Amino acid sequence: MVGVGSAAALSWTAYLLLFRQDARRLRTGVVLLLATFSTTALLARLVLRGRPTGEVLLQVASALGLSGALALGATVVVGSLAVSRAESGLPGRVLSGLGGLALLLSPWVVAALAGAGSPLGLGAAVIAGMITMTLGLAYLVFLGATVPYQLFPRPREGTGIIILGSTLYDGRVPPLLRRRLERAVAERERLLDLGIDPLLVPSGGKGDAENPAESEAMAAHLTAVLGVPSDRVRAETEARTTEENLILSHRLLDDTGHQGPYIVSTSGYHAFRAGLLARGLGFDDAVIGGRTSLSYLPTATLREFVLTMSYRMRWIAASLPVTAGLVVLLLRAA
Repeated sequence: MVGVGSAAALSWTAYLLLFRQDARRLRTGVVLLLATFSTTALLARLVLRGRPTGEVLLQVASALGLSGALALGATVVVGSLAVSRAESGLPGRVLSGLGGLALLLSPWVVAALAGAGSPLGLGAAVIAGMITMTLGLAYLVFLGATVPYQLFPRPREGTGIIILGSTLYDGRVPPLLRRRLERAVAERERLLDLGIDPLLVPSGGKGDAENPAESEAMAAHLTAVLGVPSDRVRAETEARTTEENLILSHRLLDDTGHQGPYIVSTSGYHAFRAGLLARGLGFDDAVIGGRTSLSYLPTATLREFVLTMSYRMRWIAASLPVTAGLVVLLLRAA
């Protein structure tokens, strides 16, 4: 029990230090998961005093992986239903919903395969369990990195605010993009109270069917609707990706005499990945997020999960033998 308690204390200390140093790292989610695991194991040992430590650790690890898989499955199902209401007849959304149901049913599927007793059934159970546990733990890591980053943004005093663009609808600013602009204006007002008058840089080029450019529509909204003086807005009109948003906006601000780091305004669900990309580009920017409607949040979260974890495929590959071993131990103990 002393060892588990020490592990919990060390992991929480490491997490707080990492988060305070720079929260724009996926490893903060890994360390938070380890801290949660060790703390839960410590509490379980206090309740289940007669159980061997190894058995308790195995049960806690499997419970965490399963809870992550169920949370991911629920997010997929809810997201597919929300989109289906607005865009019926999309086979991809139907397949997505079926995938979510598969995750929700995975504990019973694995148990049924293992209960068949055949080598083929056991092998299929191990593979299905490995995939389920890997996805579940990866989702917990993702949530552990992104949610605290959104809840506890770093205060920053910058002379420039970069606003990331998104798709226009009929050349107009949709609600999602409007909230990014409103969040940037709120940040501008905070800086004005500190005696800083930042330059706002809406960033985004033309899409395939968009006219005007995203940034031009954003700039017009900032000045005409939100009341920002036109001389405090400079549109960046070439970027087509988040990386280009950051690089080209930094270049524009630097060329006009400003000096980073800057503040980046985007949607809340996108804030962590934008910060992750900024860090990878060598920018020490603070990323803030506007509110996202609940109907869009599950789909947006899934998209960010897939894109964020795609940057760490080596982590996923390295975890497969571990989760496979965990499933084998669980099946043996059953």
